[in-house]
Order: sequence, then C-alpha cells, then structure tokens
Amino acid sequence: MRAVLTHLDLPGSSLPCMSAKSAPGPSSVLRGHRADVQALCCHPDRALLYSGDSAGEAKAWDLTTERATWSQRLHPNEAGVTALHIAGPDCARLLSQGRDGTIKSWALSAEGLPSRTPLHLIETGSYNFCRMAVLSHDACVSEGCGANPPVDIKSGQAMSSNQDTDRQQAESVTDGMGATCSTELKLEHRNSATEGPAENARQGTSRELIVAIAGHDPAVLEIWNMQTGVLVQQLTQPAGHKHGMCMAVQLYTQSEQSVLYALVGYEDGTVAVWDVIAGRFVKSSQLHAEPVMAVAVADDGSGGICAAADNKVQCFGLGSPSTLLQVLATLEVKQHGIADICIRPDQRLFATAGWDGKLRLFHHKKMRPLAILQYHRKGVTALAFQPHNQRLISASRDGTIAIWSVFQRETT
Repeated sequence: MRAVLTHLDLPGSSLPCMSAKSAPGPSSVLRGHRADVQALCCHPDRALLYSGDSAGEAKAWDLTTERATWSQRLHPNEAGVTALHIAGPDCARLLSQGRDGTIKSWALSAEGLPSRTPLHLIETGSYNFCRMAVLSHDACVSEGCGANPPVDIKSGQAMSSNQDTDRQQAESVTDGMGATCSTELKLEHRNSATEGPAENARQGTSRELIVAIAGHDPAVLEIWNMQTGVLVQQLTQPAGHKHGMCMAVQLYTQSEQSVLYALVGYEDGTVAVWDVIAGRFVKSSQLHAEPVMAVAVADDGSGGICAAADNKVQCFGLGSPSTLLQVLATLEVKQHGIADICIRPDQRLFATAGWDGKLRLFHHKKMRPLAILQYHRKGVTALAFQPHNQRLISASRDGTIAIWSVFQRETT
C-alpha cells in the first residue's frame, strides 16, 4: 500500500513543506500480530517496542533489527491486551492490562524481555476499554495521610482504623518491588541529588507506582498502589456531576507541587480534574459532544489535550486555576473518531490516531495542524514516540505497526 503524507503549509512555519508525492511513507512496517494491535509502549532506555493485541498476545520488538525478540500471551484471548506500560525501579517492570479485570506486573530481564509468569496480579474487576494510567512518584508512606481511609479490596468498603491495622497484620501483599504496606500515599517532591537512599529511608520515602483505572463500576475512577496491591482511592462523581463511564485517564503532577492529579474523560464528553490523594473533585468542563476517547498532558502539567468520537481536538490549560480546563485551541479534522493522543518527548509535536486509519500531526506550542500520515487500512488504535530518535510508531486494527521518520529535525 502506498503511504501518503499531506503537509499543511502554515504561514510563518519553519517546518519543511512536503508534498504528497515527495513525502516518505513509513520507514518500516512490523508484521507478526494476527489480531488487532491495540497497545504500544517504548522502553525508555533501550531500542525496544512492546505491543499487545486483541487476542491477548504481546510482542517485544528490537527496533534496531526490526524483528520480534519475544512473544507471549499475557491475557486470555477474549480479553486482549488493552494497555502496556514500562514502570518500576530502573524500568524493570512491564505492566499489562486486559479486559479480564486484571493488571499484571512482569519482570524484565537485563535484555528487556518479560518473565514467563507475572510477579504480581491485581484483580481490579474492570472490564471496559478505559486504558490504565501509570505514574511512578516519590511518596512518603504514612497511615491516614489521605482524606479517605484505605479501601478493602474484597468488599469495596472503607475500613476503620482498627480494621486497617488488623488487615496489615494478617494480610500483606508484596511483589518484590517495595516494602509491604496497606496505607495511603502522601506525595512529596524530593531532590534525588542531595537526598540519598539513607535519607529516604529515614523519612519513610519510597518510589511508589500508582495506577489509575476505571473501576468495576466504570463511572468510578480507582487508584491502586501497584507495589502493595492496595486500592488507595475511589473517585466517585459528586452529586450533580454524573457524566457516565470513565473513558480515558492520565495522571500528572506540576512543577514544585506535591499534588497528584487525574485528568479524566467521560462518556458524555466531559473532561474533569481530580486531586487524587485528597479524593477531591476540582473542576469539569464539557469539551465534546461525544464520548472522550483519549487525553494527554504536557510533561510539566501546564496543559492538556483531549479527543473524542467527534471530529474535534481540544487543547486546554491546566497550569493555574484561572486557565484550568480553559480551551486554548479547537482543532477540527474531517473524519470523526480519535482513539489515541501522544505528545512527542521534546513536547514540540503531538499526534492523533484516527478511526479512519490516518495519523495527524500538530505543532504542540502553536496548536496548529502540520501533516496527515496515511498507511493503515483500518483504524489506528495506539501511538508511541521512540524516546531517543523521536520516531513515531502507530498500531492499527489491520494488525500492523508502522514506524515513521518524519519531522525529526528541530522544530521551532
């Protein structure tokens, strides 16, 4: 199939103008999945790509040789792999989410290949299509430091202090990634250059792995501590703010703040911000007329992007109360439906994954369209940028993974 890139020449843009005839197609195409590819994840330190499909199979790809180096079924055939994330100490864990109600943690070898059996499994009871969000953060572990008490995983009910103490003594969960505990988390920014392991140990600080996911009740966002298997928080929509199911979520922090936020897209087109540890609803705004399908947040937490089943991409502020969820730009595309958004690591570009099989590139700072990439025969489901060389990677329902070497030069 011939790949087409349509460049939208912008006044004052320093980016090169590429016509459809001269534009390159994918630099390579990875084939090997026998089902819809719907999850992508790049290793931050190695030239490795992990992919997962709707039949539950995952693969690791060496991006130097462009060959698969590992393949394994992580979730049942009927559940599929919904999301993949690299996380944990020294990026030594692969987290997988399936529509079987589980999140699994797999150990990575020195070569970056996952273990045959999971180190840890959490039964979340979540069976919808909302992809989990993962954030690793320095956290001070202390009892009762959150606004809500820990939640009993089995009953789903908040525990009294006596119940919590009894459970800590009788039932502890660990996966070898950190100390066993069943407490809430208080996030604290620390200077890793001046505070070493001894100082962290003295102050009770550890590197916590936090996972946000739609719960058994898909209208409730659940926050899990992946190290301990503890359900830390349940974020239930307040009275008068019933927006339907959680469809997309991203966790983020902001510079010089100890607050952990969740940006959530809902079924009715609303986007909301939550203070995760306090369990506090901050603000919401209906930015779409259709269900929100994807959200993304800039590295510094100053702004966000959302897309939905409609034909709009909304760019909005997050950095201050006056600009919180204030729309800064509305970008319209011809076809409805966007499955994913990915911001390039240098924060200069972002890409969207269209149900129509097209990738659309936008200038992040100027919030303007740049180009349209077309190769896939079916809808694009997931996107990733390779950390070091900024190559764009796309997955599709046609079973292929395309790698694009476009706009790699410096963007102003």
